Formats: sequence, C-alpha cells, structure tokens
Amino acid sequence: MPRVYLAGPPFADEYRRRATALATEAGWEPVDPMRRDFRAGTRGHEQEIVSGDLEDIDSCDAVLASFTAPDEGTAMEAWYAHSRGVRVVVYTGGTPPHPWTVYVAESVHALLEDAVRAL
Repeated sequence: MPRVYLAGPPFADEYRRRATALATEAGWEPVDPMRRDFRAGTRGHEQEIVSGDLEDIDSCDAVLASFTAPDEGTAMEAWYAHSRGVRVVVYTGGTPPHPWTVYVAESVHALLEDAVRAL
C-alpha cells in the first residue's frame, strides 16, 4: 500500500481527520507526524521532531501538503520532499498559492478531495 505523509500546520485537526479518511478510502496509508504529539511544548525536542518528520517523509511515496495558511514547517517538509524526489500534492482551500508552493508541487488543488484524487 502506498504511503502519504500529511504535511500541515500542527493544529489543523480537521484537515488531518479529513485527509486521513480520504487517503485511506483512496488506498493510501496516511502517515500523520502529529502522532508524535509535542503540542505541550516543542522546546528542547527540535532534533527529535525534525528527525522524525524527515524519516517519515523518506518512508512515503508522496506528501499531501495543506497550504491553506502560511506555515514554516509545512513549507520545509514540502521542500525536503521535493528535493528528495518525493511527489508533493498541495491542498490550498482556495488560498492563492505562493510561487514556491507551485514550484515544489506536482499539482495544486483548492479542494482536499481533488488533491487526494491527484495522489
């Protein structure tokens, strides 16, 4: 089963819930980095967080990135995946995409359903 990394802001719970359901239905195994929950505090855990995210991305066939709002982590994850040859599909929620987002993405979609179908 192909694996998809769910990139997006840490508190985007609705995105993660919907993306997990849609990806699973489409035959993908979703990999949610938020399963390693550091919401109580990231300070002092930066190495663990980033290393875990990079390992997860390397283990996936694609990245589904939510760019509905600016987020440094999502941008770094998308860039890393792109630089490693991992497909990046972007969901914008209708937010106009930044040129860097378009550059790293295989495709950009306003609707999450369309982004998952593009995987």
